[in-house]
Amino acid sequence: MLRNFWGKILGKEDVQKPEQSGWEFNYAMDFVRQTLEYEQSKQDQIIILEYMLGIIKEDLKNDLLTTILYNKENFDKKISHPFPIYYEDEAGSKIWAKPDEEKMKKVDLANDCVLVLAWHRDRMRTIIKIIAKNSFEYIKGNHLAYYYTGVDLCFAYNGTHSISAGIGHKKGFIEAKTIDIIPMFDHVYTDGDCWYNQHNGNKLRELYDFRVGVIYEISKIKYRLENEEDTAELG
Repeated sequence: MLRNFWGKILGKEDVQKPEQSGWEFNYAMDFVRQTLEYEQSKQDQIIILEYMLGIIKEDLKNDLLTTILYNKENFDKKISHPFPIYYEDEAGSKIWAKPDEEKMKKVDLANDCVLVLAWHRDRMRTIIKIIAKNSFEYIKGNHLAYYYTGVDLCFAYNGTHSISAGIGHKKGFIEAKTIDIIPMFDHVYTDGDCWYNQHNGNKLRELYDFRVGVIYEISKIKYRLENEEDTAELG
């Protein structure tokens, strides 16, 4: 029964779990599996999944923020769009994960999870001092970001030094274009290394961090638990 439920969570009716090649991803998803198997209350399952999401997001956010501190001056680490920019449905039709140009999300730098990577040490030192002594000023043409609904992650790709300082000082907000990830849940899965087409197993692209994959898969499971009426198979 649980095997079938796990398949349904991943978007397939009667399949084995996808191969999980990264051991961190594997262990995290095993914690999820145990939660679904041993916790009989859907409310308790959701509580545990929300806890996991919260600490994993914080871990990833802070890891990116401290990259500039823990690495050589011209480090090689880069980040890109955390999720696939397109995917395919059952019929093979391409679906683009486009931002909603009309719907902006106000992102709180003190509390929301913002993935941002500052890269220039001189700029970083300067902006840390400025924002410490002043308020954070959102500049529409400079602070550019996407907010992914369904997983509640923000990816900032411009204005990265001031945004990083704002997060560190817990000051200010930015506005981000929204991209709805929920429709992707039925068509895409990840093993922590790559994104795959749910229907034929074809590779879409690599992940830049396995934790993005964990956040995606847990968010998918949590969404389905919250929206599916019949969870009797858990018992």
